[in-house]
Formats: sequence, structure tokens, C-alpha cells
Amino acid sequence: MSPSWNPVQIKREEFERADEPMGTKEKFWVKLPDDDRLWLFKLARERDGVVRGEDWAEWIVHHLAILLGVPSAAVRPALWKGRRGIVSRSMLRSRSEELVHGNSVLFGHDSGYDQQAKRENPNYTPATVRDALRGVLGPDSDAVPAALSGYDVWTGYLVLDAWTAGRDRHHENWALIRTGGERRLAPSFDHGNALGFAENDERRTVLLADGGKLEHWLDKGKSHYFAGRPSLVELAVQALMLASPVASEHWIERLKAVAEQDVQAVIDAVPSEVMSEASRRFAIRLLEANRRRVLHGYQVVQSG
Repeated sequence: MSPSWNPVQIKREEFERADEPMGTKEKFWVKLPDDDRLWLFKLARERDGVVRGEDWAEWIVHHLAILLGVPSAAVRPALWKGRRGIVSRSMLRSRSEELVHGNSVLFGHDSGYDQQAKRENPNYTPATVRDALRGVLGPDSDAVPAALSGYDVWTGYLVLDAWTAGRDRHHENWALIRTGGERRLAPSFDHGNALGFAENDERRTVLLADGGKLEHWLDKGKSHYFAGRPSLVELAVQALMLASPVASEHWIERLKAVAEQDVQAVIDAVPSEVMSEASRRFAIRLLEANRRRVLHGYQVVQSG
């Protein structure tokens, strides 16, 4: 079944928690009438009076994650005082569960790790994440095989990033859920910085008209956070090579199996007043090109 774009009307803020800093976006916790968990409302930012598209980007990537088999925090489009945004469902099911962000996990593994770093961190690599996640289980989700470890599933998050041009996988943009002595990887979350959401339609049209310029634009898709600022494709391939053989094969086969008509259906579900035609065509081309680039990059490393 194709997803449906049904915005939630946010009428008032019922909760605001100190552990969710405001940062650069307006955000607050709300209680929706049809659910017992809290949802985090995040306002889509504007530039020169134009909404930049973080809402549709996050919503689309969530549904692409479902197609890929990546556990993802549930999101819904939302409106607050006439302004667009997104609500993301809390991943904690009870007071006994605790969310531990990646920077704390890495610091717990290595006391020399700089958990305050805001940009490139020389110790933030797939290898250090793998080591820090030893003994961590995969998410409590039917989306992934139970045999995959926490790191194996985390690798799928980087494959999702490379496919969708998601550039925001910093060390606070993934987490564990701790319940007593059990530690599980949390579902992936916060996917708004993806799909070229910040480009304007004029720029998208230029890139769509020139394959060489589009490839150059894709090549510039690098991580600002991991050591050496690798490209998103390089990062995904690095992570795949460190995962178990079963996990690497799983993610590559899942990426191959995503049907183009299913991707199109997700993008088509976004209303035209929210997502322009140029944005749609650009997202489709981006996803087609990045899937090819990830598969090719993995094949080259495997054959080498």
C-alpha cells in the first residue's frame, strides 16, 4: 500500500523537555490524541519566505527506509500555526528505557573520544563505531533479521544515507536503547537533511539537464563528521566491509531489490503544493544515481 500524506494539526505544546535542545530549529514534544507516546514536532525552516523542504525530505526518507528494511522512527507531516513541519514518534516505550546517543556510546568505549565535537572528528569512523557496538543487539524490529548485530544494522543506516544523500549522520544522530542490562540499537532517526532539500528549483533544473554536473554534485556529497570527510558512498562501503558477510549481503540485496515504482509512489504521495515538480524529478534521479554508485562502489572493493 502506498503511503498517504496526512498532516497532523498541532494545536498546542503540551510538553517541552530539557533533554531535547532547541538547536537551530523550533521543536517541542506533543501528545497526539491517537497515540500514547510523545511525538517531537520539528519546524521546517524557511529561507526568504520559502519552506526549504526538510518536512518532505524526512517523510520520504522514512518511507524509503521501510522499503530498504531499515528500522526508522515513525514520522508524520504536521502543521503548527499554519507552518509546516514534521512529528517524529518517541522510540522509548516505557520509563524503564533510556536513549543513549552515539557520542556517549563512543565515549564510554574510549574515554579519549571527543563527544563534544560538532564537525569532523578524527576518531569517528565505522571501525570505532563497530568496536563501541560490540555486544549491542539490533533493534527490536521485524524489519531486520534477528541474526544481525547492532553494528550490522547500523551499517544499513549508512547505506540509507548514501542512497538518499543524507548528510547528517553525526555522533548524536544515532543511539542505543538501554533497558536494564540490555542494549539495542535504536531505529534510525532525523532524516531531514537529504534528497537535496536545500537546493532551489533553478539549480535542480540545471543539474537535471546536465548529467556531468549532476554527477559532480553527487560526488560532493561528503560527511562533515566522520574522519577524513569521506563521501557518503565511500562511508557506506567502508561500513559494509566491516560488517558480517551476512549483513553486507543483506543490505546490498535489499538495495538492489527496491522497486522503482515503489519509490515513485512514495514521492508521488507528497502534494504538489508541498513538493515542486523539479524537486520530485531531482529526488528520483538522485536516488537512481546513488543506488548505482553504492552498488558499483561495493562491487569494486569486493573484486579488489
